[in-house]
Amino acid sequence: MTATAHALVGGAIAASMQNPVLGITLSAVSHPLLDLIPHWDFGWGWRQKTKLRLFLEATFDLVFGFLLAYLLFGRNIDFWYFSAAVLASEIWDILEAPYWFFGWKFPPFGLIYKIQSSLQGKTKTMQVGILNQVLTVTGIVLVLRLFN
Repeated sequence: MTATAHALVGGAIAASMQNPVLGITLSAVSHPLLDLIPHWDFGWGWRQKTKLRLFLEATFDLVFGFLLAYLLFGRNIDFWYFSAAVLASEIWDILEAPYWFFGWKFPPFGLIYKIQSSLQGKTKTMQVGILNQVLTVTGIVLVLRLFN
């Protein structure tokens, strides 16, 4: 999933959970579960991209996701709780970045890369992968709204 998709789910979880420990924990757990769903993200084909391009795409995705999640879910809750939940929802990818950029194969980076690679549900086309993300995130947000 894109960082934007993870941020939206993390933000929606924070907005629907009063207990920060539960919200942050669920946000962190959501990441590998979402990655099981066939999707597309900017990290695909990372070996063929320059490190600058990969960095710019990843940074844009992280910043855009945080801002969009904040606009949709974060304005009525504690900023630090919201930020921690969004960070928790993206931490798996953040911890994988040193493997990509610096070739750090030692723990935890190499281990996170192995786990992440084994969980990725891939689609044949970008369009299907993006559609799957939109449908998945929308469904999760709607379910969380039911409990709020």
